[in-house]
Amino acid sequence: MELVDGLPPSVASIAVFLATKAKAYNNHLKWNEQAMFKADLMNVRHRWRTVDSFAFSSKCLSEGMRNEDVELLVGWLAKAQAGRRLVPSKSYRKFRFNPPPEETVFPAYSNDRW
Repeated sequence: MELVDGLPPSVASIAVFLATKAKAYNNHLKWNEQAMFKADLMNVRHRWRTVDSFAFSSKCLSEGMRNEDVELLVGWLAKAQAGRRLVPSKSYRKFRFNPPPEETVFPAYSNDRW
């Protein structure tokens, strides 16, 4: 798997998507994009397991996101990687971002733990 700016391609495209949505709203990330991110963190845990938070932060900032929004996203990423549970809004609980996650070298586990 080839990395884009130190991130898997699906994660890099999610960062670009979030930054694009934030730009449309005076560079503020709306609640529903935040809920989408939280839901993807919980529903596609293996996508985020190996993501470097510094690389993700750098990608978001280079795409023009505000520091406040980036800190929020990176904080949720750290919590998810630590095994904590995030609760997105009810309407987004089953949401998954469209780019399918890349194949990982980690074995598939029968539970949702990291």
